Amino acid sequence: MKNTNSPSPTVDAIVLAGGDGSAIDPKTPAKGMVQVAGKPMLQWVLEALRQAKHVRTIAVVLPPDQDTSGWEQLADKVICSNGKISDNIVEGVNALTASGTDGLIISITSDIPSVTPKAIDDFIAETIERQVDISYPMVREADMMAAYPDTQRTFFKLREGKVTGGNAMILDSRHFDRLRELGQEVFEARKNPLRMANMVGARFALKLATGRLSINDLEEKLGKILGLRCAAILTSNASIGADVDKPEDVAAVEKKLK
Repeated sequence: MKNTNSPSPTVDAIVLAGGDGSAIDPKTPAKGMVQVAGKPMLQWVLEALRQAKHVRTIAVVLPPDQDTSGWEQLADKVICSNGKISDNIVEGVNALTASGTDGLIISITSDIPSVTPKAIDDFIAETIERQVDISYPMVREADMMAAYPDTQRTFFKLREGKVTGGNAMILDSRHFDRLRELGQEVFEARKNPLRMANMVGARFALKLATGRLSINDLEEKLGKILGLRCAAILTSNASIGADVDKPEDVAAVEKKLK
């Protein structure tokens, strides 16, 4: 099912629908299937991607115990995988490249049901304008709390102010082999300061912990590690970072959706 909103779509998409949903709803083990405002979170995200004018083909990666038939109306490719995040992205990339994808791909999680087509399009457009190989969105604390005042988020301090990370990433599929192993390592180290310090260097980690780094510093450091052009995209579209991880998040996001 192709997106007809734009005559010249620019990127393909992977939606990661795995993860543990039992912390939100004990009856729903798959996170993407947790109901929010009358729909599974995955459905909200797929519908937003379908309305985004810069998105073409969509692949969704489901846990292996899910019925795939219901998602074929919203996704062009439906894959089942229960591997690590990097493995699931691989499955999505392989499905897309088999159909001719050879450029930018947006990878997005299914736990941001209030994400808007505008948030997706703005992130894609700025990534393309920056002409980078990989990008990641960041939302200012003020924008996040203004849009979702009833939720709690984790922020870290940069010279530009406090920010939180978004739940999407854009990468150039032609460099995916280089990104795969390091990406999984970064993800696994994200909550382990010592492990992260070993990856980026103690001096850099200390500057990050004390709020003395700028977005440009982050881009340059990541670029040196990967050998690619990297961008941290500062966005005011808070919905791209409004993930649902706990029961109280559901009420905050439903309030926005309704």
